[in-house]
Amino acid sequence: MNNEPDELAPCPCCGAKTISEPGAYEICDVCDWEDDPVQSTDPDYAGGANKQSLNEARKAWLASRRSQRPQ
Repeated sequence: MNNEPDELAPCPCCGAKTISEPGAYEICDVCDWEDDPVQSTDPDYAGGANKQSLNEARKAWLASRRSQRPQ
């Protein structure tokens, strides 16, 4: 298991380096996405570890980040 930030993999949803073992159902500390290998393979699949599809979650994450920007 990798613990150093440089050794961590990016979250499939938000891109933050928080995943120590891709596909091992880890939950991202930044966006709360559970790294489901089925959804990584089929990003339009809604269900499994996450209610939203990976593509839906990515859109929601980007929208939330945009709304947090200073005006």
